[in-house]
Amino acid sequence: MDQVQEKSQSPTVSELRRERERAEMIDRIMDIAREMFVRDGYEAVTLRKIAEAIEYSPAAIYQYFRDKQSLVMAIIRKDSLEVRNYLSEFLTLENPVQQLVELARRYADWGVTHPNHYRLMFMPPPAWVEQDRELHERTPISLDQHLLSVLNFLVTDAIRRGLLKEKHSEPALVAGTLWAGLNGVILLEIAMKAEDRALIGMADAPFAARYDTLAEVFLDGFLRDRPVS
Repeated sequence: MDQVQEKSQSPTVSELRRERERAEMIDRIMDIAREMFVRDGYEAVTLRKIAEAIEYSPAAIYQYFRDKQSLVMAIIRKDSLEVRNYLSEFLTLENPVQQLVELARRYADWGVTHPNHYRLMFMPPPAWVEQDRELHERTPISLDQHLLSVLNFLVTDAIRRGLLKEKHSEPALVAGTLWAGLNGVILLEIAMKAEDRALIGMADAPFAARYDTLAEVFLDGFLRDRPVS
């Protein structure tokens, strides 16, 4: 009897298909919404305009989001969770310096491959910030606070193990310097036009070269003994 009940409770093929289609539609709405928020500004974007952009009826989009605020909060939750999960794979490494290097590489890769996500998370328009703040009232730590906390923890561990030069004894200063450099190299890639980069002699430099230079400067500047590669 229990087996019959368990079998009857399993989702049908059609139910699974509808759930998959719903998830795909939500992702599509979010992708278009991010692009429009970045391009047009928070205030100018409405659910109706998003529906028109995906050639969907304005009434039907309310099946997924009751208003713009709920859409914004859903995007913030989804993107924050995905970034945290993507970055967390550095935890498989044991050495804190290796963890720092891997975390930084993943963060930079994510930033340049998800420019709209990055802009809304770290360069949000004022009205977006209000929604983000409201969500964070129920979420103790924001993504940037979380990442800075992780960087600070890893730097503290590296200092404790004697891996950094003695003069670099302030974890917050080292972590903040790395954080500033990482965001700088991402912004240089996604926010500056080629002609603007040309003014500082970097028009032809690929992102990988700029990131590698940042990593070299950090490792050479902070590590006590760096192996010669």
